[in-house]
Amino acid sequence: MGTNIKQTHRFILYITTLIMVIFPLVESILQELSLQINKQLFFFLSKLVIIYVLFLFLKKKKITLSSIRLKKVHIKYILLGILMGIIVHMLSVIFGRIQYYLLTGEWLSAEKIVSTLMESSKNISFYSIIMIGFSVAISEEILFRGILLKEYQRMNIKPAIILSALIFSIYHMTVGNLVFAFVMGISFALVTIYTESIIPAIFFHFLVNEILRILMHFPEKVTETYFKVMVSPITTITGLILFLSILTFLFIKVIKNNHFQSEKVKFFDRYIILLFLMYVIFLTIK
Repeated sequence: MGTNIKQTHRFILYITTLIMVIFPLVESILQELSLQINKQLFFFLSKLVIIYVLFLFLKKKKITLSSIRLKKVHIKYILLGILMGIIVHMLSVIFGRIQYYLLTGEWLSAEKIVSTLMESSKNISFYSIIMIGFSVAISEEILFRGILLKEYQRMNIKPAIILSALIFSIYHMTVGNLVFAFVMGISFALVTIYTESIIPAIFFHFLVNEILRILMHFPEKVTETYFKVMVSPITTITGLILFLSILTFLFIKVIKNNHFQSEKVKFFDRYIILLFLMYVIFLTIK
C-alpha cells in the first residue's frame, strides 16, 4: 500500500483519537472545574478544530482544495445531493422505528416520534443546528471523500468506494449506525465521484444528519402530520425504490466513466487494524 495512503490512515487514527479521547477528556475536565459548558457550542468548536487540523494536513502535504474535489459545482448536482438527503431521511425513519422495535418490542408512532424528538432537541436553536450540521458534514466529507476516497481511487475504484465506506462506518463507532453509515458512505462516494465535487455530498450529509432536528422547529401539529406520512408503508417503499434507483444509476455511470488501474487496494494496514481494535474496545467498555 502506498505511503500516501498509510499517512492518510495514520491521520484518520489521529482524528479518531482526538474525537474519542481528547475532546471527551477536555469536556470532563471543564465539568470537574465546575465550568458551565454549552454542549452544542463545545461540539461546534470541536468540529472547527478538526476542520482546522484538516487544512493544516492539506497545507503540509501541499494538497489543493480542487484536488480533493472541494470546488464549485453546477446547481443541478447540489439539488441531487439535497434530493438524496431527503430520500434517505424517508428511509431513516423506518430504520429508527425498526431499531426501537428490536429494543422495546413496540413500534414508534408518529406522536411518539414527535415527542421523543422534542425531548431530545430541547434548547437547540435552528441556527446551532445549521452551524453544527454543516461543520460535521464539511469536516467528514473533506476527510473521507476528499482525502481518503481520492487516495484509494488512484488504484481501483470499486474497492475505493467500499473501503472508504467501511472506514467511514467504523469511524462512527456505534453498532446501530454501523450498517447505516456503511450504506451512507457508499452513497456519498458515488455522489462525489459522479459530480466530481464534495459539495453535493456535503448537502446530502447535512440533511441526513439534521433534517429531523430541523423539523423540530415546525409547529407540533405540522410535524406530527408530516411523520404520519413518513411512517406509512407506501412512503417507505417509495423511498427505497427511489434510493436504489438513483444509487444504481450513479454506480453504472461511475463505473463506465472511470478507468481502473491494475494495482489492487489492500483492505487493511496496521493503522486501520488499530482503528478497528479501538472500535471493539469502545463497544466493550460502553
